[in-house]
Amino acid sequence: MVFLKIRGVDVDFPFEPYACQRSYMEKVIQCLQEGTNGVLESPTGTGKTLCLLCATLAWRSAYVAKMQFEGLKQHFTKDEEGQSSTYGQMLANQLGGAAGWGNTEQTAGPFMEIPKIIYASRTHSQLSQAVAELKNTSYSNLKVCILGSREQLCIHPEVQEQTSNSAKVHMCKAKTSSRLCVFHNNLDEKKSEKEFSEAPLDIEDLVKVGRKHKVCPYYMARELKSSADIIFMPYNYLLDPKSRKAHSVDLKNHIIVFDEAHNLEKMCEESSSFDLTAYDLASCVEELDNLHKSVAEIEVLNEKFHTESSTPPDFSATELIKLKSMLLELEKKIDSLPLPANGSGITKPGSFLYELFAELQITFETAPILLEVLDKVVSYATTNTGTSVVFGNKAAGVSKLGDVLKIAFSHDSSAAQPGSNLANVLSNYYKVYVKPEEGFQKKSKANADPWGTTSSKPKKQGRTLSYWCFSPGHAMQDLARHGVHSIILTSGTLSPLESFTAEMHIDFPVHLENPHVIERHQVWLGMVTKGPDGVKLNSSYENRNSTDYINSLGNAIVNFARIVPNGLLVFFPSYPVMNKCLEVWQESGVSNSISQYKTMVVEPRGKTQFVEAMEQFYDKINDPTLNGAAFFAVCRGKVSEGLDFADINGRAVVITGLPFPPRMDPKVVLKMAFLDEGKNAAKGLTGRQWYRQQASRAVNQAIGRVIRHRLDYGAILLCDHRFTYADARAQLPSWVRPYATTYNTFGQAIKDLTSFFKTADRTLPQPAAKNKTKVPVTTASFQPSHSRVTAGVSGASCRNSCQEARRIDSHVPSLRRSPEPRSFDKLKVGYTSHEPGATNQETCVQHRTVRCTEGSGGQEGRRS
Repeated sequence: MVFLKIRGVDVDFPFEPYACQRSYMEKVIQCLQEGTNGVLESPTGTGKTLCLLCATLAWRSAYVAKMQFEGLKQHFTKDEEGQSSTYGQMLANQLGGAAGWGNTEQTAGPFMEIPKIIYASRTHSQLSQAVAELKNTSYSNLKVCILGSREQLCIHPEVQEQTSNSAKVHMCKAKTSSRLCVFHNNLDEKKSEKEFSEAPLDIEDLVKVGRKHKVCPYYMARELKSSADIIFMPYNYLLDPKSRKAHSVDLKNHIIVFDEAHNLEKMCEESSSFDLTAYDLASCVEELDNLHKSVAEIEVLNEKFHTESSTPPDFSATELIKLKSMLLELEKKIDSLPLPANGSGITKPGSFLYELFAELQITFETAPILLEVLDKVVSYATTNTGTSVVFGNKAAGVSKLGDVLKIAFSHDSSAAQPGSNLANVLSNYYKVYVKPEEGFQKKSKANADPWGTTSSKPKKQGRTLSYWCFSPGHAMQDLARHGVHSIILTSGTLSPLESFTAEMHIDFPVHLENPHVIERHQVWLGMVTKGPDGVKLNSSYENRNSTDYINSLGNAIVNFARIVPNGLLVFFPSYPVMNKCLEVWQESGVSNSISQYKTMVVEPRGKTQFVEAMEQFYDKINDPTLNGAAFFAVCRGKVSEGLDFADINGRAVVITGLPFPPRMDPKVVLKMAFLDEGKNAAKGLTGRQWYRQQASRAVNQAIGRVIRHRLDYGAILLCDHRFTYADARAQLPSWVRPYATTYNTFGQAIKDLTSFFKTADRTLPQPAAKNKTKVPVTTASFQPSHSRVTAGVSGASCRNSCQEARRIDSHVPSLRRSPEPRSFDKLKVGYTSHEPGATNQETCVQHRTVRCTEGSGGQEGRRS
């Protein structure tokens, strides 16, 4: 450990920090000492999570020391003769300066509450990484708690069998309240077990220890929270007022840290928004109707035979009738709104929602009563096995209605200024959008009578009522009103900071834009404007479906796969664009050419399939018989957010285009209009600036996958000529901007890229392979993967490996494999560039079939 003195605070750090790490910790401690907010940008790979944890916990230790000193002040400030002690006064000044006492309004006596650190990130995997960092510090002896949902923490087998989160919540509540959960019953007896508090536990650790001691991890986490020094939780537990209340999250005088805060704007808005579809309303009405029949039968039987049901509901049939009538009236009012004939929707101010609900007698006063009834309905449907036929989907429609009302009426009426109406205040942040529902007819057919015994008329097209929040500042102001000590936002991609903080609507006096810890020779950035055949690379909406463009991009990636060692990451603007490219490449044979050099792995949308894809990618990377793998993914997808592709897992990242949001999407249009309206009243972004920043931040996040630590190295290839524009270049990360080179000829880009990896292979330390084999994973190679076979690996097994690598149709359903088997001794290799003036050194792979043997393939490949 290295002991540092930063702004008067003693910080224990695992190693001697770099200059940018010390600067980062200084800014964190400044925020805490002054009780102010900060927005801190530090590139991915600079150790910001470690710096953040060490700085916040070191300051907290100084704060605790100052409080303890205040309690024993009389013993230090007077000597034996009752005179003032110089040492005591000096100690008081030092502790007070480190803790920041005298700089904030929270200064008081020794009985003040000690601030907790509330550390929030977007996903639990990111939180687990933070907990892992904490374990490697001297602060791992502090009390730690991580909060999660029942879906992640509950170990009761019956609860885990439930398909929806709402069903799990209600079944869990029913079992714990009736003391039918043995794991919850053991809580009081087991909560003092040292294993829960002697070391930081992430979600997996907590579940493992919970199973070992047969105690509920979910409720154990809530027990640990009360005494924890640092609490880890997902964003929504902080941003959603209902979630904060459900998890008893207190904010007053505590420190809130949002890591990966580039997602914060979107998360703030989405946590306060909803879409209520006609299908949701129809499902809710049907569920209430079926349950009413069941409850009415129970009431009749009980009255007739003077008996009581074994599980009587906590609501009456009359309440169900009222609910159903209210929903039918709501559907009628939504359907009566005039919509444009062109099939688009209409926009209303945010106050329209409350006017609509008020006509149904749903107000801030009556909503809690209605929510209580809905909660009872869902609980009864979830826990009563007798309603399984009635509620095959566990009251999904009723649960959705409850979620809608919780969002609409989650705001504290005291948030409005005296004399103002809360609904009108919310109109400054929200818009209501009503549009025809897409896919309603498809859903209606899916729920039709499978036997065809009824012949009802086709249902009319339904409508979707959307309530969208367009101001992340609304949620941030709500946090600030709770009297937090400081709010720190940090990420690797926040620039430009001025516009980012303007949208948050609270002050951030402390700013930081950090450089990277790497040197110039560790990164290569090329803006490749043309493909190997001279076709301009442009993934704009007008050009992205061009076959010439797609094949030119594909042949460029063939060259990158040939030259880049180990792992190659390829990012597309969206799933449709990626799938279209893969389809064309499959038909033209480009996929086969890529597979000769690297196994192709495609990012799926499903969670289970994604885990399998990641495992396949890492396996291929560590296979000594292959030249690595290429992961094809999308910007803003799982691969581009928070995953670690350090060292051989990611030696280069290819960005195939600018991932702009869909320009004609109603939500995007309204967001841009909202910003343009607000620009006149306050300093902030215009709609157009926001639109460009969405693409830039997604690109910068993907770029951050390639350099993960000080000794790492890699290449960044921006394969779209629009990256050369001044505004696009200006929004690249500040740490790579000086290194950007524009290439108007593809051959020169390949020449420089090859030189970069040859130099890196010769001068930079190479990490050991992660697999157990003694054969090291090679670096840059210019032979096809199937020719790099060590002795003892048969040609048959090699061919099987190559054949498996080409099966990308399992990831993209629209792909169809060619019925004709392709010969493995045919490689699409070209030896001259189509660009005038190209030299032999500028040669590159073209879409030309040349017959060669395994041996000659390697020799000819090296000619580039």
